[in-house]
Amino acid sequence: MRTFILFRHPDTGTNTTGSGTQTDNTLLRTTKNDSVYVSPDGGTTNEPFPQPGVEYDFCIDIFNTGELPSGSFYVRFGLDDANGNIQTFDFNMDDGLDAGHSVKAVVHFGQFGDNDIDYNLSACIYSPSAPDTPIDCAGTFGFNPHMNSK
Repeated sequence: MRTFILFRHPDTGTNTTGSGTQTDNTLLRTTKNDSVYVSPDGGTTNEPFPQPGVEYDFCIDIFNTGELPSGSFYVRFGLDDANGNIQTFDFNMDDGLDAGHSVKAVVHFGQFGDNDIDYNLSACIYSPSAPDTPIDCAGTFGFNPHMNSK
């Protein structure tokens, strides 16, 4: 069994494993032109008007814009009901992301009730070594499923 040791270079945000592989999480990015979104089908469809009683997932595309692969990271989705109640859902990417590649971060939510609640959905990328400091955050998505009930 090989042992790998991870060293953090504080000046560059890059890491080096004992095998010499460098990683860099500082250039992980979300889609800035589009916000985090709600999808009824695992991220294929962006549902602009979520409705009560439909199963939904929360989604965002993540890009490694750097020249090095990233280390492990996670995306934290936050669903705020404007009353101080924030539910969080994490998408873990333990193997990291190769340079120039992307991944669709998808977490299953479930159904919204038919209550008159203005939700705000957000998503940020975090490194497990710095869980209080986001690497990058997507635009937010505000919606009220009650307004779209049939």
